[in-house]
Amino acid sequence: MQIIKYLQLPFYFDVSRLQQEVNLLMDAHWQMHYQTLQYEGSWAAIPLRSIDGKSDHIIVAPIPGAEYKDTEFLISSPYLQEILSTFKCPLMAVRLLKLDAGAIIKEHKDAELCFEKGEIRIHIPVITNEQVEFYLDKERLFLKEGESWYMNFNLPHNINNYSDQNRIHLVIDAVVNDWVKELFNRNDLPVKKEIQEQQPQYDEATKKFMIARFREMNTPVAHELADKLEREMF
Repeated sequence: MQIIKYLQLPFYFDVSRLQQEVNLLMDAHWQMHYQTLQYEGSWAAIPLRSIDGKSDHIIVAPIPGAEYKDTEFLISSPYLQEILSTFKCPLMAVRLLKLDAGAIIKEHKDAELCFEKGEIRIHIPVITNEQVEFYLDKERLFLKEGESWYMNFNLPHNINNYSDQNRIHLVIDAVVNDWVKELFNRNDLPVKKEIQEQQPQYDEATKKFMIARFREMNTPVAHELADKLEREMF
């Protein structure tokens, strides 16, 4: 099965206006990212949309029925509102994420966070430079200020800010709807890369256990799966 690894969306935002508005929020209370084991240095956020619109809530959690609302920071930021209105799909958490100079985000995966699973994450660089290294599944991507990118964060990814400048991105989490599907399938996207979905790798003991269970099921499909696993082992 082919899956989308990344794509650049056909939207370009005014870098000057974007930076000016974000600069007005710089004195706001940046909150340290809660995944403390995933980074070294300073990685912080300002919530623009959060659960119940709380301005001190940056957690993105799979809470059924959670209602995301604009925070006071977004309400006071007309150009950020204009940017978000570009995306004709249900928006969940929206944050400004700041990775300080010299900080790194260690390689990790965000489970189920991809187009094929029904949720997307869009990155819009606000302040960045060529010394910021953004890797997705070992491939370095070059994201420029004002561009908008989707990346499959179900794949391993990491970021190194080797510059002397804090990197800031506008990060949008959204639900896949028909508008998103049509957009992602357009033929005029600036950049799009698809890859073959990787099948899970099992060790020998796990394969033997699975084969035994399939044989116990004693159905044609189960025997076919057991035969396939046996061919992989021998």
